[in-house]
Amino acid sequence: MKIIFCFFVFFCFLVNGQKYSDYRVRYDNFEENDERALEFVNAYIKEAKAFKNYKELTQAYRDAVSFSRNKKIEYSDSAVWAASQTSYPDLIGNSYLTKGSVYYFTYRKYQKALDQYLRAWQYLDKSKDPYLRHKNMYHIGVVKSYLGYYEEAFTLFSKCRSYYRDTSVPADFPNLRYNMKKGYLNSLHQMGICLFYQSKIKEVSDLINEGLEASAEDKNFYIERSYFYKLSGILDYLRKNEREALSDFNIALAGIEKKSDFTNASLIYFLKGKILLRNHRENEGINYLEKVDSIFLKRNFAHPSVREAFELLITHYKNKNDNKKELYYTKQLLHFDRVMHNDFKYLSGKITKEYDTSDLLTSKKRLESSAFYGYIVAGISFGALLLLSVRYFKVKKRVKKYQIAGEQTLGKNTVSTKLSKLPRILADEILDKLKIMEQNKFYLEKGLTQKDLAKRLKTNTAYLSAVINEYKGTSYNTYLNSLRLEYVIEKLRTSAEWRKYSVDTLADECGFANRPKFSKSFIELTGVMPSEYIQKINDKSGDS
Repeated sequence: MKIIFCFFVFFCFLVNGQKYSDYRVRYDNFEENDERALEFVNAYIKEAKAFKNYKELTQAYRDAVSFSRNKKIEYSDSAVWAASQTSYPDLIGNSYLTKGSVYYFTYRKYQKALDQYLRAWQYLDKSKDPYLRHKNMYHIGVVKSYLGYYEEAFTLFSKCRSYYRDTSVPADFPNLRYNMKKGYLNSLHQMGICLFYQSKIKEVSDLINEGLEASAEDKNFYIERSYFYKLSGILDYLRKNEREALSDFNIALAGIEKKSDFTNASLIYFLKGKILLRNHRENEGINYLEKVDSIFLKRNFAHPSVREAFELLITHYKNKNDNKKELYYTKQLLHFDRVMHNDFKYLSGKITKEYDTSDLLTSKKRLESSAFYGYIVAGISFGALLLLSVRYFKVKKRVKKYQIAGEQTLGKNTVSTKLSKLPRILADEILDKLKIMEQNKFYLEKGLTQKDLAKRLKTNTAYLSAVINEYKGTSYNTYLNSLRLEYVIEKLRTSAEWRKYSVDTLADECGFANRPKFSKSFIELTGVMPSEYIQKINDKSGDS
C-alpha cells in the first residue's frame, strides 16, 4: 500500500506541475496592469499554496505584482515571504528585486527601492544566473543615473544592453525571449537618458533610431517604443523643432499613460507646457503645467527636471495678480524642493562609486545611526518653517533667466519689502558681508558648505540660511550655483578662450563638484546644454 500511495503522490505532483504551466499560458497574452489576468493568477496561487510549492508560489505572487494595479506591494511582500520558505538564494534575491521595482517604477519611492535592491544584492552578488546579475545591475544603474552618476550608469546599461541583445534564447522559451528583449529596450532607453545629461546628442539620436527599429512592428513592445518617442521629443525640443516635439510627445503619452508612469508623463506635460507658452498658447500651456502639479499633489513625487513648472506657474499667477494661486504654487515649490532634497540626500549617502555590497550596507548603517543626519533633517525643517511663513510671500522674488549672447544673463533679484524675524541690523550685516564675498568670488571654491561660509561671516548656519532664503529668495545651494553659473556664462559670452574649454573644465573652473551636476544645473537654467550654448555664441560671433 505504501508503494501505491507514493506512486499516487508522485503522479499528483506531475499533474500539478503541468497545471502550473497551464495557468501561466492562460495569462501570457495579457498586458501589464491588466487585472483580468488576476483570475488565472489567483487560481495559480491557490494551487501552489495547496501543495506548499513555495517556488511556484513565489512565481505566482510575482506575476500578480505585474497585473495588479493597487496591490503591488502586498503581492511583492507575499513573494518575498514565499521565497524565504525555500533554500534558493536566487529566488529570494529576485523577490526583493521585484519589491524594489514596485517602489521605484510604480511609486517612485527611491529610499525604499534602494533598501530592497541592497537586500537583493546580498543574495545575488554570487549568483551563477547571468540574467539575474544583469537585472540587478540594471536597477543599480537606474539609481546611479538618478543621482547624477551618468557615466557610471551608462557603463552599466551598456553591459546590460550587450547581454540582453546578444544572448541567444531558444524559441521554446517565449517568456525568457520576451524578458530579454524588454531588458534590451529598457537598457537602451536608460542609456539615452544618460547621454542627454552628458551632452552627447549625436549618440542619443543614433540610440533612438536603434530603439525604434528594434521595437518596430512588434505589438508586445509598443509601450517600450513609447519611451523612444519620448526621447525623440526631448531631442526635438532641444533643437527647437517644436512641432515635431509635440507630435512625438503625443505618441509617447499613449503608452506612458497606459503604463501609469506618472513620472515620465509629468516630464512630457512640463515640456509640452513650455512649448505652448513659447508659442503664445497660454491657456493650453498653463493647463499642462497644472497637470504636473496634479501629479505631484497625488503622488508626492515628480521628475526632478519639472521643477521649473512651479516657477512658471508662480510667475504666471503673479502677473495675473492672483495672490491665492501664487501663494499655493509657492508652497508647492517649497514642498517639491523638500521632497527632492530628502530623496537625494538619502540616496547619495547610500550608494558609492562602485556597487559593492559591503560598502553600500556600511553606508546604510552609518547614515541610519548618525546623529548628524538628524541634525540635517532638523535644519531642513527649520528652514522650511521659516520659508513657509506668511510674511515670506510678501517678498518679491525674481527667477534668474539666462539668454544667449547680447542679452543680460541674469535677472536681478528684487525685494520689495524685507521682512525677517532676525533683527534688521543683524540681517544687514550678513548681507553686507555676503556682498563682499560675492565680489571676491567666494563661490568658485569647491565643496563650500553653508557651515563653512557661516564661519567666515562670523555667524551661524541658521541666521545665514534665513537671510539667504528671505533676501535672496532661494536656498543656499541654489544661491551658490546661480552665482557660479552667472560667472561661467559671463565668461563664455566675453571670452573666446573659455569657449574652447571642455565641459569638465568649465565645471571645475566655476566650482561645481563634477560635470553631471554642472550640466544638469546649466540645462535647468538655460534650457540648453553647455555645448549647444557655446555653439550658438560661436555661430553668432563667427568663431570656429
